[in-house]
This record gives sequence, structure tokens and C-alpha cells, in this order.
Amino acid sequence: MFTLEIDGTAVAIIRSNEERARELLEVEGFQDDLRTMKSDGRPLWTGKVESLKLRPATEDEIETFEDSMDDEDFEDEDEPRAANDSQGETNDEDEEDDVDILFLVDIDDEDEA
Repeated sequence: MFTLEIDGTAVAIIRSNEERARELLEVEGFQDDLRTMKSDGRPLWTGKVESLKLRPATEDEIETFEDSMDDEDFEDEDEPRAANDSQGETNDEDEEDDVDILFLVDIDDEDEA
């Protein structure tokens, strides 16, 4: 897991491999989201690439992420994993491409102005 810092503030935890997490930071749609999402009335990101930093998540951040995933029941453990083909093999490539994001800051409701 990796933590996205913006201007020195831990903003989000990303559960993925490092390559995929770094790719995410380059996705225009994700960058647009960071520019338009607000916390305490301020955009999360001003658009300066140098203000984005990706680092390994701390143990506390990992625990926060895992606790949040448990609370939200994102994965139903009774559901079978996606099969690669009719032989019922797990598709490891799909699991490696999975990216989950947990924001560590409160995101303003879009309806609030």
C-alpha cells in the first residue's frame, strides 16, 4: 500500500502495487478529481505535479485502510473470485491491476456551497 501526499499532507491510501499506484497519479481523470474535490473548501490539489508524492504507507495508515474496508464490506467473502477461464483458475493479473483508494481527509459534499 502507498500513501499519496499533497504538499506534505497525507491525502489518500492506495492499495495496489507501486507501478500501478504511480500510473494512477498520471491518469488525467484522477488528476481532474484531485483538482475538483475539496476539503474544508479548498481543492485537494492545485495541479502542480511536484506537490504530489507517493510513499509506502505507514502501519497506522494500513490499519486505517483495512478497518475502513472491513466497515464498508467492499468484498463479499461468500462471492467466488473471478475465474480466468472455464478451468476455474484465479486471474492473478486482474488482482494485480486492482486499485482501491481511501481518502484520509474529509471530502466536501458537492451539494454544499
